[in-house]
Amino acid sequence: MSKCRICNGVNEQIINFGKIALVGNFFKKSKNLKKYKISLNYCKKCKHVQIREILNPDLLFRNYLWETGVSKSNMDLINDLSKKIKKFQIKKESKVLEIASNDGTLLSHFKEKFKCYVIGVDPAKNLENEKIFTIIDYFNLLLSKKIKKKFKTFDFIIARNVIAHVSNPNEIFSGAHNLLTEKGVFIVEVPHLKNIIEQNQYDNIFHEHIGFHSLKSIIDLSKKNNLKVFNVEKIDSQGGSIRCYICKKNYKRTILKKVKTMLDNEKKIGLFSPAKLKKFKFKIMEHISNLTNLIENLKKLKKNVSVYGASGKGQALLQFCKLDNKKIDFVFDKSKLKEGSFTPGTNIKILNPTMIKKINPDFLLLLSWNLKKEILNQEKKFIKKGGKFITPFPTPKIIK
Repeated sequence: MSKCRICNGVNEQIINFGKIALVGNFFKKSKNLKKYKISLNYCKKCKHVQIREILNPDLLFRNYLWETGVSKSNMDLINDLSKKIKKFQIKKESKVLEIASNDGTLLSHFKEKFKCYVIGVDPAKNLENEKIFTIIDYFNLLLSKKIKKKFKTFDFIIARNVIAHVSNPNEIFSGAHNLLTEKGVFIVEVPHLKNIIEQNQYDNIFHEHIGFHSLKSIIDLSKKNNLKVFNVEKIDSQGGSIRCYICKKNYKRTILKKVKTMLDNEKKIGLFSPAKLKKFKFKIMEHISNLTNLIENLKKLKKNVSVYGASGKGQALLQFCKLDNKKIDFVFDKSKLKEGSFTPGTNIKILNPTMIKKINPDFLLLLSWNLKKEILNQEKKFIKKGGKFITPFPTPKIIK
């Protein structure tokens, strides 16, 4: 029996995926990797959705191969956040801390735009940015106390796409509370559970993603750690995310009406009902069957099928659907860190997208589907020559 990581309630299983290799384990030589159990569960008490299995975080994050600065879409989101943060009067004297700062792209942008003082925290030594002071460690309450002793408090703390990655999210929230100034703002971005379920985005389920958050779960975490969500907005990130603005519980910020509106909507659509979660399970099983059949039928027609995007979610989907190097010819991805490697669990060679012209595949399965507009724009020549993209979600579809 597993316990909820927010409220310590009892979890109930939604679906068992069996075993998959870690989606970040890319190797220069094709090899059979160790596979780990993974299952999706929900808390019967607070309704938080989460995986059961917890691995040593060093296996997942110490050598991390996803870079914030690679995607133009992500840069657009950073520009959007910098515009929104202006409303809180960020200035040269402001201090900004980013949790899971990755390659320092966001902090570099803030430092250049606002001339403010910035610090990053991230466990991945390989992504360290020499121009941004970064503490190579996992953020938690204990580390926040060490940071506070040396650097005092911060006006802004930012956590983009990290809350889902931690086994004890209360540590992030309690650490943020400890480091915030009295009127400081804690900004949290998470993929929205609503989109994951309604658009059947089960490729988000892998060992790095421990929790799947709703506005309700972010509010629950905030309340438990003497914080409050005073504003929320939808953002076009990771297939549909929410950006929550959080402050200390007793600071006089009005909670905007849109917070209640979104919370009410989550309840209205039955986001946390056992019936909806059971339906999600059957939608996953149906999708795996449909996507697998589509690819197998194309191979029977002697079509060359490759993949675009070596993201974590893409590696999860390939493994769930058992699409290995016998069914997929190549994976194309812009990341220099992954180029020349083989995909974990499916052993498919990763090439730079410049090789698409030479290899000339008939179809490209778009695993970085959340960057669809950006990628289709980049690959106009492939499309003009008659190549076709396949989008996997919400249902597998060949783009005509």
